[in-house]
Amino acid sequence: MSKYSDNESFPDISVGGLKSGNKQQSFNDSESAIASIIKVLSGEDGGYRGVGDVIGNIMTDQRNLININLSPMNPHLFTIPLPNEKVHCIKDGKTGNWYYTGIVSKKGMVNHMLNANNPIYKPDGDPYTGETFVSLPRSVRSLDLYEGDVVMQGRFGQSIRFSASNPTTTLPWESPTNSISPITIIRNGYLPVEDFETDSAGIWLTSNQHVEIPLQADLPPNLRSTQDRYGAGQVIIMSDRLILGSKTDDILLSSKKTIALCTQLWVHEVDTVLDTLHALIDEVKKLSTEVKTQAIASSQQTFPVPGIGSTLLSVQSPRFASSFQNTIRIETKLSQLKTNIEALKQK
Repeated sequence: MSKYSDNESFPDISVGGLKSGNKQQSFNDSESAIASIIKVLSGEDGGYRGVGDVIGNIMTDQRNLININLSPMNPHLFTIPLPNEKVHCIKDGKTGNWYYTGIVSKKGMVNHMLNANNPIYKPDGDPYTGETFVSLPRSVRSLDLYEGDVVMQGRFGQSIRFSASNPTTTLPWESPTNSISPITIIRNGYLPVEDFETDSAGIWLTSNQHVEIPLQADLPPNLRSTQDRYGAGQVIIMSDRLILGSKTDDILLSSKKTIALCTQLWVHEVDTVLDTLHALIDEVKKLSTEVKTQAIASSQQTFPVPGIGSTLLSVQSPRFASSFQNTIRIETKLSQLKTNIEALKQK
């Protein structure tokens, strides 16, 4: 059925500045074809800006091969095809311009498809893949895909997978409740299934999946049981190094419970460290009070002088008096430290 018809219930349609007294008729003078890519147009081609345009080779109805200029159909989301790859393309029947809609796949290949009808070869006999592109067809392949997956894959091992747990089949990410739970995985890696150990970097957004996380330091004892068996949503980021940087303002970490910081040498939680520091300050204050008491008592203590019959202060009295004053200063600093620590505590 035509989108437009002579049905009187349809309104008149104006095209541009012209108005038609008749109902618009259905017509289609566009063409489609499969083109083999010959060249990618870039800034090196006579100053031509690299905007995704390519030159492709198609066969006409008269069985003639012609070269055509192809532009991406969607300017916001497209993959630039490479020489010796096929693309599906459409001709605008009005302007005569050709556009490519996507690259024709070759089973399991994502780096370079090499499926052109008339391959182009370099003088050394290797297939031509472009002026600068380095082909690694045996190092990079497609992800293993599961029913219902939605994926985006780059040519060099980058991928974004939108998948889910499924109680009817075995997947690398299983829900403990046998429910259909979403999972999103962003990674740089080469294996056909995402893996924390071998991927260069990965971000996993889980719902309730049990995922084995190869941490290089032990968690605090109260968190170890949930390391690989956490039953709620998680954001897991894994790489050789993580950097969080702030250019003009703060980095904020907020937790309903605690924040654990674990290295090969130390395992601790922020709450435990600050509580311990608070208790340590109290104990040091008690000790300083004892020192102060002993110092003032010692500075005032007298001793009998043999042969004279009177008593005098100890020759160490000035040192005891100095210790008393130093202890007062230490107590003042400890009080300020305790005030600062208490100001950090959530009320």
